[in-house]
Amino acid sequence: MLNDVTGYLMPGTLTLVLGPPGSGKSALHYVLAGKLHAGASLEGSVTYNNIPLQNIEIHRLAAVVGETNDHIPLLTVRETLEFARRCLLAFNSKDYGSELMEILGDALRRGQDPKLEINMSMMGLKHVANRIVGNAMIPSITEDERYRLTAAEMFSGAHAVYFFDQLHTVAEDSITFDLLTAIRIYTRVRQITFLASLMQPSSEVFDLFDRVIILNDGNLVYQGPRQDAIPYFEKLGYRKPKHLSTGEFLQEVTTPDGAAYLQPGFSRLSVEEFVIKYKSSDTYKDVLRVVNSSELVQQLWVQGAPPLGVEFDEYRYHKDDGREAVSFRVSGVREVDGSLVDVSMDHTTGVERGDKVVAFGSSMGPLQYVDTFSSPRRLLDELSSLTTKGTEPVRLQLERRFREATGVPRNQFSKGYVLGLKEEVSLLTKREFNSIWRNKFGLQLRVMQVLTMSFFVGFFLFRVHPAPDQRIMNLFRTGFFVSVINLTMFNVGQLPALMSERNIFYKQKAAHFYRPVSYLLAKFFGNFPFSLCEAIVWSIIVYFLTGMSVADGGWHFFVYFAVVLLTALNGSAMVRFLGFAVPNMDKAGLIIGVFVTLFILFAGFLMPRLQVPKYWVWFYYINPLQWAITALMISEYGSGTYSKLCSEVYKPPPPAPLLPQCAERDNETYGRAFLEAGEFFVSEGWIAVALFMLFAWLVVWNCLTYYALTRIQHKKILRTGKSINEEKKENALAKKIDDVELAVNKLSHTAVPVTLSWHELCYEVMIPVINRPRTILKVVSGWGEPSDMVAILGSDASGKTTLLNSLAGRKIVTERLEGQILVNGYPKDQKSFRHIMGYVDRIDAYTPYLTVRETIAYSAALRLGSSSKQKQAYFVDEVLELTELTYVQNALVSSLVNDITFDREKRLAIATELVSNPSVLFLENPTKGLDSSSANDIVKCLQHISKTGRLVIMTLNYPSQRILSMLTKVQILKGSGETAYFGPVGTNGESIITYFQSIPGAPLCPPNKSVSAYAVDLVAGMPFRKSEKDYAFEYSVSELALKNHVQLQQLRRPGRNGEKIQIRSYGASYYTVLMETIMSVQRQYWRNVNYSWGRMLAFLIMSVILGSVFYKLDRTSTLGLNSMAGSIFISCVLVGMTNAQNAIPQTMQMRAVHLRERAVHQTSILAYNIAYTLAEIPYLMVANLIFCSIFLPMTKIATYSASAFFKFWFISLEFYAAVTFFGAFLAVVSPTPVIASVLVPIVVGIWISTAGLVVPRSMILNTFIWVFWTNPLQWALDGLTSVAFYCVLDKPSCLNSNLNPECETDIKACPQCDCPRMSGTNVFVWRQISNIRSLDYGRIPYDMIALLLFAILFRVLTVLAFKYTRHYRRT
Repeated sequence: MLNDVTGYLMPGTLTLVLGPPGSGKSALHYVLAGKLHAGASLEGSVTYNNIPLQNIEIHRLAAVVGETNDHIPLLTVRETLEFARRCLLAFNSKDYGSELMEILGDALRRGQDPKLEINMSMMGLKHVANRIVGNAMIPSITEDERYRLTAAEMFSGAHAVYFFDQLHTVAEDSITFDLLTAIRIYTRVRQITFLASLMQPSSEVFDLFDRVIILNDGNLVYQGPRQDAIPYFEKLGYRKPKHLSTGEFLQEVTTPDGAAYLQPGFSRLSVEEFVIKYKSSDTYKDVLRVVNSSELVQQLWVQGAPPLGVEFDEYRYHKDDGREAVSFRVSGVREVDGSLVDVSMDHTTGVERGDKVVAFGSSMGPLQYVDTFSSPRRLLDELSSLTTKGTEPVRLQLERRFREATGVPRNQFSKGYVLGLKEEVSLLTKREFNSIWRNKFGLQLRVMQVLTMSFFVGFFLFRVHPAPDQRIMNLFRTGFFVSVINLTMFNVGQLPALMSERNIFYKQKAAHFYRPVSYLLAKFFGNFPFSLCEAIVWSIIVYFLTGMSVADGGWHFFVYFAVVLLTALNGSAMVRFLGFAVPNMDKAGLIIGVFVTLFILFAGFLMPRLQVPKYWVWFYYINPLQWAITALMISEYGSGTYSKLCSEVYKPPPPAPLLPQCAERDNETYGRAFLEAGEFFVSEGWIAVALFMLFAWLVVWNCLTYYALTRIQHKKILRTGKSINEEKKENALAKKIDDVELAVNKLSHTAVPVTLSWHELCYEVMIPVINRPRTILKVVSGWGEPSDMVAILGSDASGKTTLLNSLAGRKIVTERLEGQILVNGYPKDQKSFRHIMGYVDRIDAYTPYLTVRETIAYSAALRLGSSSKQKQAYFVDEVLELTELTYVQNALVSSLVNDITFDREKRLAIATELVSNPSVLFLENPTKGLDSSSANDIVKCLQHISKTGRLVIMTLNYPSQRILSMLTKVQILKGSGETAYFGPVGTNGESIITYFQSIPGAPLCPPNKSVSAYAVDLVAGMPFRKSEKDYAFEYSVSELALKNHVQLQQLRRPGRNGEKIQIRSYGASYYTVLMETIMSVQRQYWRNVNYSWGRMLAFLIMSVILGSVFYKLDRTSTLGLNSMAGSIFISCVLVGMTNAQNAIPQTMQMRAVHLRERAVHQTSILAYNIAYTLAEIPYLMVANLIFCSIFLPMTKIATYSASAFFKFWFISLEFYAAVTFFGAFLAVVSPTPVIASVLVPIVVGIWISTAGLVVPRSMILNTFIWVFWTNPLQWALDGLTSVAFYCVLDKPSCLNSNLNPECETDIKACPQCDCPRMSGTNVFVWRQISNIRSLDYGRIPYDMIALLLFAILFRVLTVLAFKYTRHYRRT
């Protein structure tokens, strides 16, 4: 990552790091900040004021501001910064001195925090101080303001060093300039040290820095003053062209692209040769002098025009080698009349008497270092002529000894954390509570969840009369089971939000905002009131609606409430642990499935205590759900409501006793007898044990979460290198240019020539808050012809993206668009136009599990349907060459997304659209997030595309001179959405400059400012950059506008520039679309290891667990039979629910892909769903076969014949498919993953309750019987249980077609009958289970048909949701 990098950073100085992607810029930031990537090793040393980094609290001294802007979305900007200040700054208002208190008196009396107000003002956040931060799902402040907030958050502390990794890559140039200007003032005033890297620094931004570091491939190729960089490389033979900004030149000069700047007579240097040249330079020698100095010295840089206001005198000193040397130092400083003593941002700090002169030079040339002068006389002459006789501005590098700062609170830099534990917990708890309370949608979901399930359970078991009847008593047992299961699973819906919050925690933990234990405690305390409310609501509704015991003064209700509360808290704690311990939702779904499997299995409901195998009994005794149910059972059935003795209520047959548990228990209460028969503990002392165990589990979950918070981090701090072999790319560079030119000249598919013109477009949007329209576009006109490259420029909120989307007919409400858009002079017909246009979308709208070539070929197959396979393949090859993707054609798209640069992602997006052979290609800011070289390459690629006769229209943010020169036309919009310029660019933007400078009163374009920045800033109408002239009006009355008007009128003539476009489809048959989609999806599933193969692992794990639990269980006893039936039930519930939960993130991920394909009518909704159905089935078949092959033999279920085995396999396959498709349907119909994750437990809870096992069909109220018949789980259980326990009783050896009825209960009547019987009663097992569960073996075909219909129903609903759901619709 870094190789032999030596240098220094000084107080009051801004240093810029430049270099191509993968050069080590990010690594340098994080290494200097002491934040190494896990597994990284560091050779050499990093010191702060000569103290080794490892010997100081580095997080108190240095702050890193990364590329991501992660914040709590529902806190306001002010609250976010107040929180940061409290956590980072030990110095507060009570520490102010009397003089400062007097100055800030008014602000303090108004309750304002001066530090906070200054910080917001400096970062330009005052106008959004009381707005919530928001995120992608909750729009609020802009992306630029969110980045400013990220910077302000770290500036809230008192750090001495700031590292900005990729400073503001998404901002417009003027916004970056404003931000950096504010930071520059802050750096000078506070004398902090500032290091930043930038992708595409303009000349104006570049000039704000003092020093530059240039890296390439981890090597240091230059470090020195900003002004000296260009002269340094000119000496090496590399000259900066006029049209190129300094930042771009320095980014590229050491790369292969730098060969374009090499002057005649010089040879190209490799990276190693650049390093050698630098290490032999005077600049590097001075760096070594400072770094190796035995005393701590500060370097400072000042500049100004004569008179300087300082005096120098000569002094002699001895170098480290003992030789005497001569230098100069400041002997006097005049307080007035001098440029070096004036307050100026050009000085890194003020000049003081005694400062030693290290180097000097004019503003036009590099610094000359004093140590390089062999003659003292010559040194004196040079310095004197420059400082006293010259007229040019002078630059000086001075040196002084460091002085220890006074008046700084020692705990600011010595303590690990600013706040104490109690203060941290209080502050974090307040933040957590506010975040939850303000999330109204999340609260509504939680309320809906608890009310829906509590009322369902309450009314489902409504007013169960506590009669001495085992069936009635089992209903309460069911109520307890359903309660603890639901309360445990309620919080699963919070997983996506927790995972999205992790990056915020990682950032703040790294900066030592707070201790991880404080964060954990705050999470618990902040959520506790809401969990408490859920427990109260659930307890009151369920307890009193079902009619549970109110005897003994009602204390049983409080036991129920305590158990419910602790269960809810345990469920929340479990989800919190998974949210921080598990890397993604796929693995979280698997682990939740395993946890819930174990918890439900050993809850004492499906398998009594004495039935549990010895090797699993340990888990039975630590299972929190078991203890919860045990406490509820003892509390209910140990109450006075069940206090009658068995002798008073037990009446033996005929026909059957209502309380079989009372047999031989005459002297016990029938409640206690019920507990003993169910193998539960009976003493009330076990309630206390159960509550203790639940509390202990709460502690365990939180301890595990603490471990995850402190030891696990699911993100990389450093980018670890290049994902594609760069050597291979460089070897292809020479060939690449020829291939591209060849591709331009020989594209086998020619585009239909299209001239697109737009006439007086207006577009409005309705602002909901004020219920008034806002004009986005106002009378905008322009055109583009074949081979044109048209760029739309403008400041933020100028309407450039809206104009692009209006022309493309995408993402807009067409009813609000006024004006005309013509295609070859004919009104644009969107249904035809979408087949000749391409719209380059964001990278996450492309399938990550296809290769680059497969992605492009898939688009070609669907959108070039009339071409043969050979022609399509040939065209794909041409497009790969044209977009320079040939060398990565076999790389997965996901590898491009994880790569260092976005360059290849952009090319893929372009190639995917280009392969459809569009006449017009639309792109939204294709250079966003790219370094200057990559941005130039992308636009050059687009230029090649335009040369094939296609029209390219794009939006751009401040393009460089070189990019601007590739364009043919630009349309510049002002802030009100009006046109300020439409016309040609000219060489190096000369046409634009000439136009604006011809307007009376318009300022000239500064020599260090790019043409695009000059033009956009000139016409901008931003809040803090008001233009003095109305350039839209100036354009409307200009000769250029008149000339354009004449041309636009000519373009209104139909047919003048081409024929009318009438294309209704791409030409691919539906069969082709279907087969290509099927093959594409099959590849995705095969390569999606986490989902497809992870699911098989989940089936394997659950089969082993279930098989080992129910291994060779005796089914001839009542408890054994119930447990075996329960094993089928639990396998359906847990495997099915896991599948549904896992389907949600996968479907959510593919929604964006299908959304893009649907927008261009690349595929049909029906074909898409058929393909995904056919992809799911094979993996479900294999996974279920693995499950059945392990589970069934271990439990001896359905092993009596191959037919029974495959019937069981097929029915369970149908059910798993139906539930998986149900999860996919919820993912499509839900706007966010949270809603889908919340709905799954609700629906599964209802299915569990009404499946006929936990509550027999005969006991289900008529009000809910419809739920029973529409429940896929009951159809699956009916078929699977019938297959598992069926035995042919009418065969001759048994009942013999009912000719031998004595065989029903008498073994001697049919000794040859091999059908198993119940021990004790001799009733056939099949007869026993079929009577209890109302089973009929002949109904199995109907069960199969019903499950098939459920699977089809959920796929049909998914298709309808794709088509009609509001959040999924897009023009």
